[in-house]
Amino acid sequence: MYDATKHICFNLGRVMRRVYYYYDKRLSPFDLTVSQYFVFNALWMSDGISFGELGEQVCLDTSTLTGIIDRMERTGYVERRPNPEDRRSVLVFLTARARELGQRILQFADELDTTLRQPFSREEMDTFEHVLRALAEASQ
Repeated sequence: MYDATKHICFNLGRVMRRVYYYYDKRLSPFDLTVSQYFVFNALWMSDGISFGELGEQVCLDTSTLTGIIDRMERTGYVERRPNPEDRRSVLVFLTARARELGQRILQFADELDTTLRQPFSREEMDTFEHVLRALAEASQ
């Protein structure tokens, strides 16, 4: 008998749907979607990067990323600036509004991370994180 619950992708999908739901509930007051949050997070760590670099960090193609950046510009979270080293490209920066709200927005990730880690030992989490990174690399 076929049992989808034995598949890695099925279980990863279940976890990701719960993670998305968690973030969606907490991000809606900030007028951010989950995809926008991942862009926000990448820029928080590396502000002022090109579209290409940003797309690589959040695993999104340029056309999808363009729509996300357009919406984040309209809500005042990011701005595009010309790249002084390559006039054909632009760099994406967080705005003052984004930096002001950043700690509150990023706090959700810390809260969820703490909640998810609680039932497991440090060794179990080390193994889990190793496997996740390996899966991410293998699926590229």
